[in-house]
Amino acid sequence: MFDGIGNIDFSLVAAFQKGITPDPTISCREWADTYRFLPSTSARPGKFSSEFTPYVQEIMERLSVYDTAQKVIVKKSSQTGLTETGNNWLGYVIDMAPAPFLYVMPTDMMMKETSKKRIATMIASTPALNAKISVGRSRDQSNTLLYKEFPNGFVKMVGANSPNGLSSDAVRFVYMDETDRYPASVDGEGSAEGLAETRTITFGSRKKIFLTSTPTRKGESFIDQRFETTGQRYYHVPCPFCGEYQRLVIEQIRYEAGNYKTAKYECEHCKELIEERFKARMLKQGKWVAKYPEREDGLTYGYFINALYSPSSWYPWSQLIRERDESENDIPKKIVFTNTKLGEAYEEENGEKLDWEGLFEKAIEYEPNKPFTTVAFLTAGVDVQADRLEIEIVGWMKGKISQSVDYRVIIGDTSQSEVWAELGKILGQTWIREDNAIMPLRLMAIDTGYNTEKVYDFAQKHGVSRVIPVKGKDNLSVYYSAPQSIDIAKAGKKIGKIKVWGVGVSLLKSELYGLLKKRINAETGEVPEGYCYFPKREPSYFRGLTAEELVSVVSKKGSMKYEWHKKYKRNEPLDCRNYARAAAAMIGLDRWSNDRWDRERDMYEINVPEEIKPTIQKSSTPKKKSNFWK
Repeated sequence: MFDGIGNIDFSLVAAFQKGITPDPTISCREWADTYRFLPSTSARPGKFSSEFTPYVQEIMERLSVYDTAQKVIVKKSSQTGLTETGNNWLGYVIDMAPAPFLYVMPTDMMMKETSKKRIATMIASTPALNAKISVGRSRDQSNTLLYKEFPNGFVKMVGANSPNGLSSDAVRFVYMDETDRYPASVDGEGSAEGLAETRTITFGSRKKIFLTSTPTRKGESFIDQRFETTGQRYYHVPCPFCGEYQRLVIEQIRYEAGNYKTAKYECEHCKELIEERFKARMLKQGKWVAKYPEREDGLTYGYFINALYSPSSWYPWSQLIRERDESENDIPKKIVFTNTKLGEAYEEENGEKLDWEGLFEKAIEYEPNKPFTTVAFLTAGVDVQADRLEIEIVGWMKGKISQSVDYRVIIGDTSQSEVWAELGKILGQTWIREDNAIMPLRLMAIDTGYNTEKVYDFAQKHGVSRVIPVKGKDNLSVYYSAPQSIDIAKAGKKIGKIKVWGVGVSLLKSELYGLLKKRINAETGEVPEGYCYFPKREPSYFRGLTAEELVSVVSKKGSMKYEWHKKYKRNEPLDCRNYARAAAAMIGLDRWSNDRWDRERDMYEINVPEEIKPTIQKSSTPKKKSNFWK
């Protein structure tokens, strides 16, 4: 306390007093409702009010420094306001409980964007904060894009892909947002959560960690697994008619067919239909209820919230149910909807096992190599083995309905040129549709997993407008990804580059197996969207098409995940169909309007049989080749 000549050093006294000052009694929620202002760019600029999203109030109470909770876990959807909850907590720490704070996003780039668009604007729009953090100036190391000092503390902002950022300073508070997008291991040093939590050890019971994320796939989702270890708190709201409390679930929404504006929520107790206008009152009177209260130890709490609870001005039930219906037959959309709107980890439907016998019996008689009149374009999927190429030609129709037009096997050593010459003949072939339209093969997708150099040679020879090399990726949540440039080497020397497309094979298998179960309505003859037509073929084809099944396995870390396992040795028909489907997606299968489908179907030249050509030639009125040119 004294300097070298006996005088009191008042700066040391101030630091000592700060160190023994107890934590404030004001809560994070009270601070936000009193001091926080939202910027003009916000959906609701001006003074913050937790009354607008009442379900965040208890969560913010848990983040208050006097609360015993050391870890708060939130599994959430978008449109729920939880991002502002994290920002409120940071503002509260800066103003009321200053201490070292670590803020983590999936990548450095995302963290920089968050700092510029959210943190900086929060500080600028909230007087209580901009008075404590200096305005950033060049060479001012106390306030940079990813590091900001305030009296008796700092906030360090890092990406989960940065081992140095996660393994340096000791911190009391950690906020980890969108944890499901973090790498499984940070540069081989362990999980981001583990590295960050290690930084809090010196603060003992005074530490506090906040984990939030929208989930991804079941068995792989970090936030889903963490949430399931907690007491699992769900927000229950009272029915405005009977007063009984219940958790909101999408299955209880009722509406008139084709009119989403009529969406209402059916009370599970009294069965009354609750209009959207009651939602605000229901939310205000809501309460958090633990599904497993016996698991709660006062240190860790888990919360779940999704878009069913979103304020009506943000996201009404009518929009939710519309998006649910629109995603029903589109697996990528369904995954996004499940994750970002329902806040749930996507799980492949039960019963994805498929018996080949049922498909064999469902096959019908139709002329081989003859596309239906409604087929708009053809694609091919090619699987490469050591001693053969297997190829399926698929016709695609409006409504994602498909027809297996042909399945061929070219026997021969695939490291030699002969089989590739035969494949070239198929690429150059045309098919005569039932209405005599001449159809070329629109696009061929070839797997690069075997004899890769030969695949590259073939693709380069014919060009990406006709042939695309593909590589299957199990974790890809889209039908295909942007191509990557791959170096081509011969005799150890680079001789060029080629683009290779990633294909979401797990996603494609899930979609296909769902579609294979569909049946034509026996009474009305209506063909369901995505229905697959197959001709009578050998049983081996149908066994190969259903050769895999989705099974749950335990990972090395002890968590449950799903993997595709073979139940039959030969799965080439399944692979070929998925590559042909990926090619169809690249052409536009999932994007086209009905008008576009009609134009594509009508654009082909008509094949004129030889016996009637003279009659056609003598006609004084020339015929147009298709409606496309009208």
